[in-house]
Amino acid sequence: MMYKAKKTIFSNIKKLFLIFYALMSILPFLWVLFSAFKDNTAIFAHPFSLPDTLSFDNFSRALGSANIAKYFFNSLAISISTVVLLTIIISMATYVLTRVINAPAIVNYLMMGFMIPIHALLIPNFLIVRNLGLMNNKIGLILIYIAANTSFSYFLMSGYMQGIPKALDEAATIDGAGYFRTYFSIILPVSKAAIATVGTFAFINTWNDLLFALVINTKLETMTITQGINNLRGYYSTDYGLLCAGLFFAVVPVVIMYVFLQEHVVKGMTAGAVKG
Repeated sequence: MMYKAKKTIFSNIKKLFLIFYALMSILPFLWVLFSAFKDNTAIFAHPFSLPDTLSFDNFSRALGSANIAKYFFNSLAISISTVVLLTIIISMATYVLTRVINAPAIVNYLMMGFMIPIHALLIPNFLIVRNLGLMNNKIGLILIYIAANTSFSYFLMSGYMQGIPKALDEAATIDGAGYFRTYFSIILPVSKAAIATVGTFAFINTWNDLLFALVINTKLETMTITQGINNLRGYYSTDYGLLCAGLFFAVVPVVIMYVFLQEHVVKGMTAGAVKG
């Protein structure tokens, strides 16, 4: 009886902690949402209260005069392109390096990316992009983001693919399938959880980046949403209601993506950790 009582108490404490953690995680998002319906006077006077009226003026100004809509679609195009290209490249490379050939030198080279923070390579990346003539171009940012996410993506994908039974490859070979057929027909469908995990992290990292966007993009036509929100800050004063409306549009896609893919993300992370 004492054991059951202790177990029940511990379970209740754990639930209370998780509820508290969930509330602490969601409160900043709710504060941004509520503040987007207020003006500066209301925000400073009653920062944690509900808005008196549901005025969508800040949202309309964010989408209109602040050009958040344009920046939103710029970021969306860059993020989706990065995710698609990265998952194709990494999944193919991981298949070859874990199931076809033994190349420890290449694997070690990829893992070296963990030792060097990508932002420490800001100047070399800038010089490469400038010499390629890709300044103020989405392609330049996409290439940087693919390179920035390569090491971590390979780490996740390799742990997952190493756990796929080699018997599947052998059966495909007996049936006359080559490497490409084996990859597209067997390995790729089985690796959906790992691909979803890699894609989710790559999307979040790309969507939230500001530093590389500031360095590579200097024209309004190619700016990302993080740059657009950064531009909403004034030198002497800031319209915080407008800023919160812009932040709302920046946060929503990431939240929606994670909600729909969280199951695959957890599967990909745990499988990679156990099988790696």
